[in-house]
Amino acid sequence: MIFVDCYRKNVYIDSKLVGYIDGDGFIYISGKKFMELTEDGDLYIGDDNVGYIEDGGDIYLRDKLVGNVNSNNDLEFYGNVL
Repeated sequence: MIFVDCYRKNVYIDSKLVGYIDGDGFIYISGKKFMELTEDGDLYIGDDNVGYIEDGGDIYLRDKLVGNVNSNNDLEFYGNVL
């Protein structure tokens, strides 16, 4: 799956809007750059690969399931596991 469809979308923790993804794949939380989403679904903080999104939409950070991509291509993180 190509994850550019998630660019320019929102980021939620549970149902609360907390940020967005800009057109270059940078994820902003509370107005601050937090991490980067590549076209291939890899997640980076700086130069460190910290996670990925599977083709089915599950989001993993440090090999732990922490969220999913919803039907609108927004990222939804589960607050109880972050």
